[in-house]
Amino acid sequence: MDTMSSVSTTQIKLMTKLNFKKSLTSRLSMALMMIASASFSSVSIANDISHTLRNSADENATTENYFELGLGVIAGVGPNLTEDNDQFASGYLIVNGNYTWNNLFIENYGESGEGLLLGYNAFDSSNWSLDLVVGPQFRGLGFDDKFDDLDDRDPSIMFGGRLTGYVEDNVLQFTLKHDIGGKSKGLLASAIVGRNWQYRNWNYHGMVGVQYFDANINDYYYGVTADEAARSEFTEYHPGSNFNLTAEVGVTYPISENWVFRSTARFNTVSDEDMDSPLFETTRSTRMSLSTSVSYVF
Repeated sequence: MDTMSSVSTTQIKLMTKLNFKKSLTSRLSMALMMIASASFSSVSIANDISHTLRNSADENATTENYFELGLGVIAGVGPNLTEDNDQFASGYLIVNGNYTWNNLFIENYGESGEGLLLGYNAFDSSNWSLDLVVGPQFRGLGFDDKFDDLDDRDPSIMFGGRLTGYVEDNVLQFTLKHDIGGKSKGLLASAIVGRNWQYRNWNYHGMVGVQYFDANINDYYYGVTADEAARSEFTEYHPGSNFNLTAEVGVTYPISENWVFRSTARFNTVSDEDMDSPLFETTRSTRMSLSTSVSYVF
């Protein structure tokens, strides 16, 4: 969730199709190992929608196998778990990549907030594609001493479907996932629509959507049990399910054959179910950010 992605401190995409040279096959194997080791927190025929829009809105636009590294900076305002200031700014490492073999794929598009995904393209038509995907999502609270008296919040291993459709100039993407690792035991869903516009070598894109997180996810990450309340400074709290609205606008520019510039502005609401949690230091009900990055595509 965008809300959960904030817990990982970053929520933190190549317009032109990038051909992965055959001479780099050995580098690809190494790159995939780096993806697996470096990513935690996000191709097949249908990529993550933010990545798809930065590449092309053509029907079933595919991205060749590739790997990229880069650096970015992000600044914004939003609810904070550890500071009483709702402003934030930081740098981050970009690790993006994709490898597909016989409808099986591994992808990491870290700027989308999804992190590492393994998947299988189960269905593909002229303008619809269904992927079955699995991967870790969200993170715990172990990054700050104030949570030492609470139980661990571990990543949820989410499994589900990702349906992508191409309707005229628009891209639609629906996801439905459930935790199969037994941590949060929760369910999440999203519906997003977006499109892009090309002006010379500049690719602009925009998208809006809604995200749903059930009570199990919210309670696992933002709730406080009676036992935790008894041994910590926090009061008992059990949030319910919630919906968040999300929006994104961005631009991508290929500086050269291998270098890519990106800039993205994001906005999303934060529900009362989350903000009423005693774990938060601030109570801002929206999150806004602006990020800029430069990446090298191998």
